[in-house]
Amino acid sequence: MKYLTSNTLVAQLVLAVALLGSVWGYHTFGFTAYTLGLPVLGYFLYVGLGISVTFHRQLCHGSYQTHPWIVKLGTLLGTFSNTGSSIVWVAIHMNHHRFSDTEKDPHSPAHQGLRTFALEYDLDTSKVKWRMKHLIGDSFHMFLHRYYFAVIASWSLFLFLLDGVELMIFLHWLPMIISGVMSNIVNYVGHKPNWFGGYRRYPTNDDSVNNWAWAFLSWGETLHNNHHKHPGHWSHSDRWWEVDIGSYVVRLIKKA
Repeated sequence: MKYLTSNTLVAQLVLAVALLGSVWGYHTFGFTAYTLGLPVLGYFLYVGLGISVTFHRQLCHGSYQTHPWIVKLGTLLGTFSNTGSSIVWVAIHMNHHRFSDTEKDPHSPAHQGLRTFALEYDLDTSKVKWRMKHLIGDSFHMFLHRYYFAVIASWSLFLFLLDGVELMIFLHWLPMIISGVMSNIVNYVGHKPNWFGGYRRYPTNDDSVNNWAWAFLSWGETLHNNHHKHPGHWSHSDRWWEVDIGSYVVRLIKKA
């Protein structure tokens, strides 16, 4: 049972298998509109709707309200990304804001360097349990947490049965890898002031920066200094030229 629950070691093994499978997939099926388009769709679903719009802006910060079924769908999509269950992901992000760029920050590049990309997201959620009653007390989120890898495997199996190994690899396995890489790019460049595209608008008590170069691909998540200044805002964009695709989606689904 413990190996089904969201944890670092199994997540890394899943990514290793997904990487090998993706390399084999391109070797076997080649580069086509299908094999290039499916990963883009998967990224849109898992990182965009799942992680950025649901895990981050709704479950963690409660920055907007929408219909419960939209939240459940977004949570399920975020789970497929293999970057941590909703409970683990929210706990880590809460501690990131609480201890930003200190030694207690779960993923500060100032203290972890390139280890930020290792996807080491194990965490004792009891440290922020009092702030997570909306998730820990919810049977849906607890189910996805306890049977995390079974849910991920079931989705891969469903895609395989639906249309074979090609669909499974390019709509799930490769997007999982892209999801892990992009999540940690946000964690890294969002706290590296000297990286290309980085700038600070607000004098926050951490190293958070905006990075326009990655804003489009990250769905606005690298507008990080804006977010650390106003964590409860559903939009990370403070200027018209700061592209935040996640905010465009939230504007469509949020209740007035």
